[in-house]
Amino acid sequence: MPATLEQAQRMGRAAWVLAVAVAACEGAPARPQPWRHARDEPVATDVDPPAIAGEAEREALERAARRATTLSVWLDADPVHLHPLASPTEWGRRIVMDTVFETLIRYEPSPDGPGQPAHYAPGLATAWQVGPGGRTIRVELRDGVRFHDGRAFTAVDAQFSLDAARQPRTGAGELRALLADVEAVDIVGPRALRIRLARPNGYTIRALAEVPMLSASVYRGRMAPRRGPVVGTGPYRVDRWDDGGVRLVRNSNYWGPAPAVDAIEFVRIDDAAQALSAARRGEIDVVPALIPEHYPGQAEVPAIRERFAPLHLRPPAVRYLAFGSRPPLDDPRVRAAFAMLIDRDAIAERVYRGLARPVAWPVWPGGPASGPEPPPIPYDPKRAAALLDAAGWTTASPGAVRARGRDRLHIALLALDGAPAAERDAIVAALRGAGVFVEVRRGTAAVLRNRLAAGDFDLALVEWRALVDTDLAPLFETRGRANYGRLSDEQLDALLERMRRAATPADRWAIAPAIAQRLGQVWPIAGIVAPEPVGLIARRVRNAQVVGGWLRLRDVALAEEEDAPADQ
Repeated sequence: MPATLEQAQRMGRAAWVLAVAVAACEGAPARPQPWRHARDEPVATDVDPPAIAGEAEREALERAARRATTLSVWLDADPVHLHPLASPTEWGRRIVMDTVFETLIRYEPSPDGPGQPAHYAPGLATAWQVGPGGRTIRVELRDGVRFHDGRAFTAVDAQFSLDAARQPRTGAGELRALLADVEAVDIVGPRALRIRLARPNGYTIRALAEVPMLSASVYRGRMAPRRGPVVGTGPYRVDRWDDGGVRLVRNSNYWGPAPAVDAIEFVRIDDAAQALSAARRGEIDVVPALIPEHYPGQAEVPAIRERFAPLHLRPPAVRYLAFGSRPPLDDPRVRAAFAMLIDRDAIAERVYRGLARPVAWPVWPGGPASGPEPPPIPYDPKRAAALLDAAGWTTASPGAVRARGRDRLHIALLALDGAPAAERDAIVAALRGAGVFVEVRRGTAAVLRNRLAAGDFDLALVEWRALVDTDLAPLFETRGRANYGRLSDEQLDALLERMRRAATPADRWAIAPAIAQRLGQVWPIAGIVAPEPVGLIARRVRNAQVVGGWLRLRDVALAEEEDAPADQ
């Protein structure tokens, strides 16, 4: 659903975000006010009764003791609800996934670093096996697992969770798409399932690493995105949730190894300047992303550099230029020329202030398609001009509009009323400088969404936010729901089918370079940038792994302040 770019940056994963279009799934959180500065703390100079001084010292000691075993994360927006499956919000999933709720299998980054493929590992399932022909998956569940309320985790709960994710009314978004080929989930024993598929689909296994396991007893009839019980099987349970944030504490009855950190606090602070002040005081360990007004200046303040290291979340998201299918965009030479007219380096630096990086396609390690990253599309106005000439679109003089016969090279760019204009204006200026007559058409989100769905457009700026290592078919397959330009290419369809049948992340990694190569031949889109937020993480935080654009919180540990490493 539609929203502005600013709203899109707060959205949960797997949302389709048009520069014109997409609805924030967690409402409109209070916007940080970077130009406000936190008030200086009042200093009492004339009140020092022994009783008050003793109480203050005791409270300070208690805070210090809690800090030694508590990880504090800045929470800049109300998570709205903590239901991990029913229309989940970005902050809702960040708080409870892999901490409070667990999945059947785990998507683990490579121990050799981000430049290598991930792998699957047992979670609440100890084993899974694809049957002959690839149309069944048998899953063996772990024994001895209990929910936080003491109930045993069984095949009934696993079946309930997978079936709930498949229901449209749940609002599970991309998880439902990954489970689209599931015909039925059968219980074949107290701790065993058989998943029946309409066709072989390796993304079903990928979904098993994302669908949270819910208690059927607790959540049956509670599949709406609203406040309610938060009961999982994970190493943490919810201890407190109020206007000040959310506090998770260690689950003393956890089936697996106990986490190293006693508690995780998500501290609600609406104002970005106040959050940085809290970080300087040692009250915040993780600032997920600095706002543009604070980067890079605040990150280089000595008090911040001494206590914090940079944090790079690299979410699996990409901004791109969508091409329509009507003339002149039906010619791949024109699409390639338009792609080469975009100065991605300038957009990344000037529009996004260094908080984005140029990309060619949604393919990079940890990206929507996780594989080796191809180089960005070069900014090459001369080659672009040659391609337009070869396509028959010529100009009589520099600065004049190109034409082919009596037809002028006239295209329209869809734009959302009120959306940030800097990126759009940079692209429009580049196209006009190459002799393209560009008309910017603005409209409401609903109008633009309908135009895209109908294929009634020439150009549009689009942002895609997805799961890591997900199915690209919606974007590029002949009948993909987000293939707005209606591109049909047999070779690309065949490669996407190979990706769908691949059973492991390593198998898909090996196919990803061929996908990127073919995209550079048929030009269904032109990648522009990928968000590259820079945050802060306290140097005392150890074992901080980023997976899918967020920290693996269950694995972190805390060092003594004086033992913290100089760099992460």
